[in-house]
Amino acid sequence: MKNLKVLFNKNRLLKKPSYCVWFLAFFALLLPSLGFAQTSVIELDDANVRIEVVQATVSNPLDETRLPSTHRPFKARLLWLPSEYGVLLQEKKLAEQLAAFGLESWFVDFYEALFLSPTSRAVDKVPSEWVAHLIELAKKDGKPLWIIAPNKAAQLAVRGLVKVQKTPQTNLGLILMNPNVYLNTPKPGEEAKYWSQVSALNMPITILQAEQSPWRWRVMGLAETLQTSGSDVFVTVQKQTRDRFYFRDDALPAEKEIAVQLADKIRWMMKMQLPYLAEPRQAGLLTLQAKNVVEETRSAELQVFKGEQNRRLQLENLLGDKVALSDYKGQVVLLNFWASWCPPCVHEMPSMARLKNQLKGQEFEILAVNLAEDKSAIQAFTDERPVNFPILLDPSGSAVQSWQVFAYPSTYVIDKKGQIRYALFGGTEWDSASHVEKIRELLQE
Repeated sequence: MKNLKVLFNKNRLLKKPSYCVWFLAFFALLLPSLGFAQTSVIELDDANVRIEVVQATVSNPLDETRLPSTHRPFKARLLWLPSEYGVLLQEKKLAEQLAAFGLESWFVDFYEALFLSPTSRAVDKVPSEWVAHLIELAKKDGKPLWIIAPNKAAQLAVRGLVKVQKTPQTNLGLILMNPNVYLNTPKPGEEAKYWSQVSALNMPITILQAEQSPWRWRVMGLAETLQTSGSDVFVTVQKQTRDRFYFRDDALPAEKEIAVQLADKIRWMMKMQLPYLAEPRQAGLLTLQAKNVVEETRSAELQVFKGEQNRRLQLENLLGDKVALSDYKGQVVLLNFWASWCPPCVHEMPSMARLKNQLKGQEFEILAVNLAEDKSAIQAFTDERPVNFPILLDPSGSAVQSWQVFAYPSTYVIDKKGQIRYALFGGTEWDSASHVEKIRELLQE
């Protein structure tokens, strides 16, 4: 743990680009700009990859002179990798703010080159070689380079960087925002599997993790894995925010206010890494289990549970009474993990209430475990949206961790003997015929 700093506050075979393409691409990026940003195209594996450059406006924030773009110096370069949400206008606006501090930004659209829409699965299809070539191009002039990788773009970053780090590298840093480097979202109760490159990476890394996220409870485990080959890892948890807080359509007032300050936060994270950039760093060896198999784990139907049994649960309800799962032996229990800031969670709650009514008088109960929200906020939520089942409080996230919850909502169906029989992550209509049928079968056992 010595390298961990916790800060609270075409599916085608690839061929290497020709030297001619490298030279032309790099020369194009140095051409005079026609405005604040310029666009260039490089060729990778016969695909045209578009790069948009937001240039630095001044090299010194105290220097009010405006030099011609061809003579405009800059301090460092930022390479923004596109997540499953694509190249975002909000991130370009951040780049414009950062440009005033001598920081040049590059944006790349891999999905356009692959004729794909930006989705979670599209990220998996971006070749690691493409990312590595782009990083090498961005480093070619020797300027310090930071990779900024939000959400699943973190996967692109680690895959590309490990290839680049086959040889020692300096002046290279990584900022991960709400990172998702899982091969797939684990089914409820199962262990997460990271891309194997996560443990091979060796560089200064800062993780910015939203507080109101199930991943918050996994961020220290991710940090430890990133340290395996020597990375220096900083972790900062952003209070009062959800994943994607700076570009959510439903952003809350607090999230909007924090998003306004994000450019300054990025500069602060870069500053924290400065003492670590000069050291030559090389990636560690990939583990023997390095084969990365991406599977589809999401399902609309209850799945037979194959994980660890005999999990304990004892939490307080809104009245302060202790409630234990063992108290419900002899009943079928639907154990749901939720949060009021999670739209799918809120959407499925009426169907949970209808299910409870439909099974009234039978040996059935619903327990809804809230993700570490303030008791007053939960009470206000239930006052506005009354439910007919107990709400349990998990202020420390202990149940979220012990029950291996990686997505919200996540639900377990437990039989009369206390055995977990089914599980599901994601929202659903709980009074649908298929769910009711499975639960009735358990009631008859």
